Amino acid sequence: MTRAGGQRQGRASEDVAAQLMKSFYTDGLKPGEWVGTEATLAERFNVSRVTIRDAVSGLAARGLLDVRVGARGGLRIASGDPDRLTDAFSIQLRLMGLSREELFEAMLAIEPVTASLAAQRATPAQLATLRDLVDQASLTTDDPAAFTELAVAFHQTVAEASHSRALRASLAAMRSTQLAHLGPPTTPPIAERVARVHAGILEAIVERAAEVASQRMREHLSAVSHPAV
Repeated sequence: MTRAGGQRQGRASEDVAAQLMKSFYTDGLKPGEWVGTEATLAERFNVSRVTIRDAVSGLAARGLLDVRVGARGGLRIASGDPDRLTDAFSIQLRLMGLSREELFEAMLAIEPVTASLAAQRATPAQLATLRDLVDQASLTTDDPAAFTELAVAFHQTVAEASHSRALRASLAAMRSTQLAHLGPPTTPPIAERVARVHAGILEAIVERAAEVASQRMREHLSAVSHPAV
């Protein structure tokens, strides 16, 4: 294939991908819904199957299409995958090179909300998990690495208890940027203070005090983001 031919095919596959994306948004296609086969799409768009294959490959990589092979193979709209969203968001955050201040700003916007929602929606099992994390953390304040792992798990479990998939995935992506290592090193006194704060946040969640949980989380993150204050 000549260079010009390759460029034309590339533009054609991009055009097909754009049209399929537009159809996904405007036609309200649902997960699992049939899209077609390479042959039917090639006929529909009046392009070669190679062009369709290129377009499908790109859309599958972006998580839109599920490609199935075999006698009953074809293309369907993929199911939602929060982990894929988290991975993609985390990668982009790293590539953007966000500053410590920017990450804390985002967390301050998200985590008071997740704490409030957790106070309203947390299940008994999630409350038990949070309580266990707080108890374990209180016993590991002299082990910075172990304490940090438990502290991060506490915040993520609060997000899970909010039952907001968008907020949970967003927070997981930010946490995966190793935000904990952007602050001052964890010391036993810092760990003990954080353990007490987490216990207070959990108390508000258990009592279903949404505003209190939100305020305590906000104050906690503000203090962590400005450790010298």
